[in-house]
Amino acid sequence: MKRTKVKLEYRTVFLSDTHLGMRETGIQKLNHFLSHISCKTLVLNGDFIDGWALEGSGEWKKAHTRCVRLILKMVEKEKTKVIYLRGNHDDFLSRILPITFDRIKICEKYIHKGKERKYLVLHGDCFDSFSTKRKWIAKIGSIGYNNLMRFNRIYNKYRKFRGKKPFSLSAWAKAKVKSAVNHVHRYEDSLANMARKHKCDGMICGHIHVAADRIIEGIHYLNSGDWVESNTAIVEEKNGHLGILSYEQFCRNMKLLNESNYRSRANFSSLKNNHPSRIRKPTTLEVLSAN
Repeated sequence: MKRTKVKLEYRTVFLSDTHLGMRETGIQKLNHFLSHISCKTLVLNGDFIDGWALEGSGEWKKAHTRCVRLILKMVEKEKTKVIYLRGNHDDFLSRILPITFDRIKICEKYIHKGKERKYLVLHGDCFDSFSTKRKWIAKIGSIGYNNLMRFNRIYNKYRKFRGKKPFSLSAWAKAKVKSAVNHVHRYEDSLANMARKHKCDGMICGHIHVAADRIIEGIHYLNSGDWVESNTAIVEEKNGHLGILSYEQFCRNMKLLNESNYRSRANFSSLKNNHPSRIRKPTTLEVLSAN
């Protein structure tokens, strides 16, 4: 009998900045994540497909196609509702928004009604002046970021050879450069203010590739990070709790779930085999021989 695949179950999952079409991404980890989760609603919060990369030196890989198929399978087999919000790297969608295909809706922003709070969900590029007013600078920056990721991959191979842990050059730069830190803080404050204008208690976004979960002047601010380096998502548990889930934590949760499932099967098998109906009755010949 074919075993049912064990999956982690959530009410809602938020992903952003997967950048399908970019050469250096965490696509293998993303596909592993998608194939082992189940949710009622999946929110793709911008930059799901990287149109900028595909216009340049990007590449559409088989793993990218598999990612799309995994999501469509969730829609078809599990009746998952998909909300795809436009980002700046997939701005080619702007000409057709909003549009709905069965359980898939593509739009600019989304209001998520949690069990205790209401959240405004959008990609967040609208508060990045380089993305809105100086797009050519943003595209040059994107090319530089792609090249940095390639160099980082080679550098981390060297670190692995030396027995060291992977190191993120871009994360180090964001933390060290004061202007970058200030930009992130201004960005987060602007989003919190926008949530208030929409009469929401929280804000969920992406764009800056910095996962976050904190309260900003009474507004619950959440950023889902990315699937290029940090490999993080926002998940809403069945009890309504919203929080950041890293790929590493996801793997630990899967291991615990598999171990629990294995013990349950072993206990069931033991009970089944020791059931009175399974105990073989002696034959008439065996009874007579014994006597």
